Amino acid sequence: MRSSGIAVAGGLVATLGLTACGGGSSGGSDPAKFDAAGGTAVAAECKAAPVKGGSLVYSRQAETQSLNPIDLRNGNGDIFASELLYNGLTRADPKGGDELLPGLAESWEVSNGGKTYTFKLRQGVKFSNGDPLTAEDVKFSLDRFGDPKINQILSVVAVGYDKATVVDDSTVRVDLTEPVAAFLYNISIFPAFIVPKKLVEEQGDAFWKTPVGTGPYRLKKFVRGSYIAFERNPHYWEDGKPYLDEVRFNFASDSNSRLLALKNDQAQIADGVPFSQIDPLKADKNVVLQQTKVPQFVGLWLNHKRAPLADLNVRKAMQLALDRDQIKNGIFKGAGSVPNSVLPPLKYDAGADQVPPYPFDLAQAKAEMAKSKHAQGFSTTLQYPAGYDYYKQLGLLLQNQWGQIGIKVKLIEEDGATGTDRFNSGDYDMTIPYAQFTSDLTVPDEYAGFLADPASGTNGFFSNWSDPAITKMVKTFATTPDEAERAKQWPVIQKAMLDQTPVINVINLPSITAHRTNVCGTDINALGADHLENTWLTTAKASR
Repeated sequence: MRSSGIAVAGGLVATLGLTACGGGSSGGSDPAKFDAAGGTAVAAECKAAPVKGGSLVYSRQAETQSLNPIDLRNGNGDIFASELLYNGLTRADPKGGDELLPGLAESWEVSNGGKTYTFKLRQGVKFSNGDPLTAEDVKFSLDRFGDPKINQILSVVAVGYDKATVVDDSTVRVDLTEPVAAFLYNISIFPAFIVPKKLVEEQGDAFWKTPVGTGPYRLKKFVRGSYIAFERNPHYWEDGKPYLDEVRFNFASDSNSRLLALKNDQAQIADGVPFSQIDPLKADKNVVLQQTKVPQFVGLWLNHKRAPLADLNVRKAMQLALDRDQIKNGIFKGAGSVPNSVLPPLKYDAGADQVPPYPFDLAQAKAEMAKSKHAQGFSTTLQYPAGYDYYKQLGLLLQNQWGQIGIKVKLIEEDGATGTDRFNSGDYDMTIPYAQFTSDLTVPDEYAGFLADPASGTNGFFSNWSDPAITKMVKTFATTPDEAERAKQWPVIQKAMLDQTPVINVINLPSITAHRTNVCGTDINALGADHLENTWLTTAKASR
């Protein structure tokens, strides 16, 4: 998601700049206000019972390119479309938060020391063409998820998968090769969405042009490069939902175009709200700003093959020299929070009272530099994504703040594809590799594994960093099925990683969307995905 999706297959690592799949430590969103400074109140009509009918236009930053959830081409542009068409056995809470809810599985049991999961399927579920969901469909889909030759996009979340077995018409058993604590989270996201075995096998690649799923909507029309339209799935398994007759995603990469469409009521929702537009939108009585906690951060990566950046004292000095309050208020207009982790905010994170963040302390930063092997300073480069004013501003601010401790930073603005290629190949000193950088899961297992587990194949998440003691802790954490024990283990890992600071989390950022006041039920889960099955319009005409 959201996010950087790392695919590890056949020893090769391919990276996509995905911007979805994330979630905050507490998740959730509040459409009634934006932040402590206030915002536009929700329309009173939204407090009434939902009504059916109407069409919703959503102005989307990312274009949909693929409707195959196991073969994404454009990150959230694909993920958010898939979320309307398909379901998994488990799902994130539509109201936010990092706990899982039943999806197509109404219940499950865990046995064999955490290596066997037995799922009881929800009764009466149908695909959008009216065909019943079968246990064979579930086995087929999960085996696709577990096959690294098919699931090349995010095979790392299929770690430990062995096989699925049909027990009976309503029961499927999954066997793992080892306990995988995050397994239920891993199968809640797009690579494990359930599809009809018969149609996929019969139609092959043609299936994905007019796919069939169990989600709240079905495909109506797809005009590549322009828009994708969905209509209500009459067979959807949640009673009475979805409320809308039709949803249309209009693709608009330019933020001014998205906001103009919103203001003119040519769109009722827009995502990717620029930080510079927060205050003007707060003042618009026809618009509600919605902030959602997701596992999104400004991750600044350090290449440990560069001698100065491999020096722990230098890295600590860099952390201490960052005035994050200035970054938050000056560049991100008060949005976001000061991190106490090198990773985005995730489940099990300890608070600042237990794991304190690095303070802004210029004197201590200079003292750390004096203790390093590079006390006289050094020169380095920082590449950042092109086309974003706030990254340009951030680069200049980092250049200034680190210049005060003797680090001369040359700024390099890179287009997304070039920046990603250089990141993957290790051709950088320092980099902000993704414009939007989020975890695909709300639990730490994915990113902790990328960063600290050599088995991930990412070589320290492309940083060339390693720490055997932290690796051991991460492997234990990832294979510990007991929730209480994991909750004790993670803060220790969180603090150890922060102390070693292999990479720098500059700031945690929320997802910000805006919608017209007549749009109700704007639920967004902790991964940043809209649950448009819950959305309705106060001005919608009654459906026929």
